[in-house]
Amino acid sequence: MRKVILAFNKISIRDQKSRMFFLYITLLNKNKYNKVKKLIFIIIVLFAGTIILDAQIVKIACVGNSITYGAGITNREKQSYPAQLQAWMGSKYEVRNFGVSGATMLRKGDKPYWNEPEYQEVLDFKPDIIILKLGTNDSKPQNWQFATEFSKDYSDMVLIFKALKSKPRVILAFPVPVFATKWGISDSIVKDKIIPIIKEVSKATKCQYIDLYTPLLPFKYAFPDDIHPNSIGASVMVEEIYRALFYKDKMHSSGNLNLSILPVPGAECRGASAGWGEGNDWFSQFDAINQIGKDRPVDLVLLGNSITQGWGGQGRKVWTVNPELWDLLFKPLNSANFGISGDRTQNILWRIQNGNFDKIKPKVVVLEIGVNNFAYNSAKEIADGIKSIVRALQKKVPAAKILLYGPLPTGKDKTDPNRLKYKEIHQLIQVLNNGKSVIYQNLNKLFINSDGTLVPGLLAGDGIHLTAEGYRAWADVLIPAANNMLKK
Repeated sequence: MRKVILAFNKISIRDQKSRMFFLYITLLNKNKYNKVKKLIFIIIVLFAGTIILDAQIVKIACVGNSITYGAGITNREKQSYPAQLQAWMGSKYEVRNFGVSGATMLRKGDKPYWNEPEYQEVLDFKPDIIILKLGTNDSKPQNWQFATEFSKDYSDMVLIFKALKSKPRVILAFPVPVFATKWGISDSIVKDKIIPIIKEVSKATKCQYIDLYTPLLPFKYAFPDDIHPNSIGASVMVEEIYRALFYKDKMHSSGNLNLSILPVPGAECRGASAGWGEGNDWFSQFDAINQIGKDRPVDLVLLGNSITQGWGGQGRKVWTVNPELWDLLFKPLNSANFGISGDRTQNILWRIQNGNFDKIKPKVVVLEIGVNNFAYNSAKEIADGIKSIVRALQKKVPAAKILLYGPLPTGKDKTDPNRLKYKEIHQLIQVLNNGKSVIYQNLNKLFINSDGTLVPGLLAGDGIHLTAEGYRAWADVLIPAANNMLKK
């Protein structure tokens, strides 16, 4: 019956009613009363199924200006903040981008959102949630001359949205920081005038607000033109929005939501510096990885971040410090490098769910991940992320064996905060070792001296990435273990 409902649900409501009416009249004309009763019963079930299935989809409308639109972001269709939010929210949500570059909240502004087609599209969308992020362009001199009308115009739009039949939850988002005055956009107006007004409107209209200003202040590097965030800045916005959607009383990143176990795509835009090529984004790497295995067998997959990516390998343009090791050691094992610079545990989870693991069916997966989570998550949260990855691999490719490393040794001595976090993580993930499908290896003896200092020459100056000699030392342990697992 569910298959019937799903198939029927693909028909538009208008077509459903037309077909039902036609069938009903046809059967009446043939005096098949029992069949009519049966048909009516089926119609009721189908309508109920349609309503239930439709109710499962929560509609989110992202209203805003060029920052919402994703101006300047490479691969805007996947990396703008609404696109990233869609990936975070999952298939039970429909997130639409209604951003308009240059738009103002002020009706007398030089480009009022009120007059744009997107405004009517929002109303027609009948959203369940509206994220309203306007105000940046209102700070321009030609617009802020009408400052006394900003509060009323803002309140009017909020009340119109709240009056929609869908009774949406309207969330007011503060503008992001302005790191330099450009095109007349002023940070002082945004911070000292517009944000306080939005707070007042929030209170008057009983709407939640999200502070996207304060959390973005440390991310100047993620604003290439000082006004618009790149994909990394957009991901920070999404994190704050996600927290606010599920923790109404928590406006900042101080909540206890463990994002390391939430499958989300990456937002990195490292380009040539990471060996990705000029202008390439995270999805270009993900797509390139998904092409691997179409023309050759893959028995061994190296899965991880930049440290894994550093092994190199054919099929992708990636940076490596020791290219000869790939041809010498990994190519004979039918290996593929699935490392992406900057990846965290949550990005690996998303790649497992949305990638090609089930198509290539590797025999062994070498997992190195976690260090990029250090700045954002506790040791337990990171360990939980790694455990989630192992479970996801076991579900996606149940026949594969996992060679688990977690994060590699880091921190310059035993008192380094990174070393302490590293040590705690490994205490928590070593229990995953079962001697059969999951083999855990600890590299302490390779990279750490008995006094807690790092072995000279194996790690780069950052105490995180490996040198050519470091990769050789790791290979001396990894290759025998992988060979043994491939043979069993």
